[in-house]
Amino acid sequence: MVFKPIQQQKIYEKIVDQIRSMVSSGMLKPGDRLPAERVLAESLNVSRASVREALSALQLMGLVEIKPGEGTFIKQMDINSIIQPLAMLLLMERDTILEILEVRKGLEVEAAGLAAMNASEEEIAEIAKIVDDMEMEAKKNSLGDLSDWRFHFAIAKASGNSLMVSIMNMISDVMQKTIRSNREQLFKREGNQEILVKQHKSIYEAIKLRDSELARNNMYAHLSYAEAEMRRIGIDER
Repeated sequence: MVFKPIQQQKIYEKIVDQIRSMVSSGMLKPGDRLPAERVLAESLNVSRASVREALSALQLMGLVEIKPGEGTFIKQMDINSIIQPLAMLLLMERDTILEILEVRKGLEVEAAGLAAMNASEEEIAEIAKIVDDMEMEAKKNSLGDLSDWRFHFAIAKASGNSLMVSIMNMISDVMQKTIRSNREQLFKREGNQEILVKQHKSIYEAIKLRDSELARNNMYAHLSYAEAEMRRIGIDER
């Protein structure tokens, strides 16, 4: 067994990691202007050469745009070019849908946690209204697919991460179209609709309490349940 020596991370790589993390968390948004090279160097306590190297790397990665005479700006990513091929797969393959449900757990669990920390009172009120709509639809035995999409999108928006909103918007829209017929089968199982409404309500309540860990746990439990039910439906239809 041969171990490779651990290499020390270069200074510019640490700068890149920090800026990437700020973009992922929503602290930096598309169009935001980064501080001048000198200011960044002073704030990070590094040389201007390290800052220049980091900005060049970020530009090559497509995360920033350097405009001569204006500054360095966080670049708007073209999400459609990434997600659209995925959408085509979703329309064709059941197994892919299940894989996307697994991916959604990663996205939406974190979105719920961020929403608990960052949501405004108006955004929390919007989520509460959607939960009320879900409860009314359940009483009427309505499919409620639009309210489901509105709920998850509202949480993504409340997370404060614009990139997550774009990704969730694309995936949720495709998921809504591809699993609508499966929901009809899912709700034939007695009690399923009520269970899902309660799960959505528990996610909302955790966000309202500003409990990030509970919001993440409740979202994970909800999506895991939905995934298990989709697998059950898939088995039944074979």
